[in-house]
Amino acid sequence: MNKSAEFEHYYQELGNNKDKIFDSMKDVFMMAAAVGFRYSKTLPFSKSGGEPIALRFFNDDDRKIMDLIALSITDDIGILLSDDEIQDKKYKLIEDYANGGMSLMVDAFCKPVVDINELYKFVESFENSAKTVPKANVHDILQRAMDSI
Repeated sequence: MNKSAEFEHYYQELGNNKDKIFDSMKDVFMMAAAVGFRYSKTLPFSKSGGEPIALRFFNDDDRKIMDLIALSITDDIGILLSDDEIQDKKYKLIEDYANGGMSLMVDAFCKPVVDINELYKFVESFENSAKTVPKANVHDILQRAMDSI
C-alpha cells in the first residue's frame, strides 16, 4: 500500500523508529484509513513516499476492514472481487482514505512533534464522537451493495 511522500516522515516517526508509538507502519496506515473513513476525509496523492507497505503485512482482520470500508463507500459488492483491476481500485480508495486520515492525525498530535498525550486525547475524542454517530451495520452495508447489482 502506498503512502504519500508528504506524510512519510510521520509514518516513520509513528511506526518505524526506536520511540515509535505503533507496532509498525502498517498499523499507522490502518489507523489512518479508519480515521479517514470515520471523518469522510479522502486526500488523493500523486507522489508516494518510501517503500510501499507490502500486502503480506496486512492480516485477515486488516483486509476485512479494508473490504468493509470499500464496500461501504462504493455500495458495490463487486469491489470485493479478486480481479486485479478491481483490487487496484479498492487499494487506491483505501490509500486515499489513509492519506486523509493521516492529515487529521498529523494535525491532531504530530505537530510540531509527536505528542503521546495529544494522541490519547485524539483517540478519546474519536471514541466520544463515535457514540453520537448512527452506526451502519454490516447487514445494511451488504444490503445496499446487493441492491446496486
